[in-house]
Amino acid sequence: MTRAIILSGGWGTRLRPLTCTIPKTLIPVLNTPVIEREILMLKKAGVEEIVLAVSVMSRELKNYFQNGEKWDVKIEYTNEQSPMGTAGALKLAESFLKDDNFFMLNGDVILNFNFKEMLTTHNKYGGIGTIASRLVSNPARYGVLIIKEETQKIEKFLEKEKYALTGDNRDKMPVNAGVYILEPEIFSFIEPKKKISIEKDTFPKVAQTGKLYHYSISGIWKDIGKPYELLNGNILLMKDILKQSDSNEENLIKESADIHPSAKINPPVCIGENVIINKDCIIGPNVVIGNDVYIEQNCEIKESLIYQESYFSQNSKIEKAILSDNCHIRKDVILKGIGKNLIILASYVEVENEIKLIAPSTHSITVCHHEKVKNNIIN
Repeated sequence: MTRAIILSGGWGTRLRPLTCTIPKTLIPVLNTPVIEREILMLKKAGVEEIVLAVSVMSRELKNYFQNGEKWDVKIEYTNEQSPMGTAGALKLAESFLKDDNFFMLNGDVILNFNFKEMLTTHNKYGGIGTIASRLVSNPARYGVLIIKEETQKIEKFLEKEKYALTGDNRDKMPVNAGVYILEPEIFSFIEPKKKISIEKDTFPKVAQTGKLYHYSISGIWKDIGKPYELLNGNILLMKDILKQSDSNEENLIKESADIHPSAKINPPVCIGENVIINKDCIIGPNVVIGNDVYIEQNCEIKESLIYQESYFSQNSKIEKAILSDNCHIRKDVILKGIGKNLIILASYVEVENEIKLIAPSTHSITVCHHEKVKNNIIN
């Protein structure tokens, strides 16, 4: 196998306003776009050619990846002129993928498991497709796989709407993790030039042939569909990387970061390139700071994601927040989320001196890109 396709055409509406200026699949996870992490994992598994199925904000994705030379892979693109569904998007790439088996991924999932092992398992089964699965305790949110344990064959593929009708079952069930290995034969199950879902339309047909299998994963798998899931996914991945590391490091901090000796770092944190943290700051736990961020003295940041090139003036207090790139937080500002309700600032937001944004218990507070926050919002 040398090829893969990554679906990257979604609107990312549940992540707005973050995705108003950044395609969902370019959203940073530990300071690397989530789709770039997938490309690096595929490369480790021996993949040399990748098709990106793009649609929304395709120009940004093409400008970022270009022909893939930077990553030592070859990248091609298909572009949906209108929504084609997951199987329809795959059918558009048939000419690139028809000669051998290939990976298919959703480009908006945080992953950390061994793709090579999945490929070995797929080759052993000899089926048309193998679906990565994950046991979850609330499976009604996902596509549920009904599996014959003796053979690991998938007997039925129930999308979340169908499973929700079967009752209030809360037992752990295997769900579709959005990573597949498919044989070219899959294309015979997909009608051309139609909007088709591979999950709802194609996989149930393949399952009826007895040639659809599953591969259970135990590593990190997290959908970034909602802001809190994005924050939690970053934290889970950071902890997983640190746990698997051969060193005894408690944090992921780039050597170029300049941290004042009086600043306190409460692990785990991830700090990017050329970050400057001044005296008496308290950073962490569970913080990711992007490249070229400047933090003045006596700031506190915890349980938050900070994207690149943001600036924090003195005495800022940030908790349970996601700040996109190039935000400017002036002095004595308080941004505080509650539970799963976060403070979310899109690109180039400026928050004026002494402003307080404190989320209510019912919803997050969001600010669109290039806005200036002049008034308090207090629960």
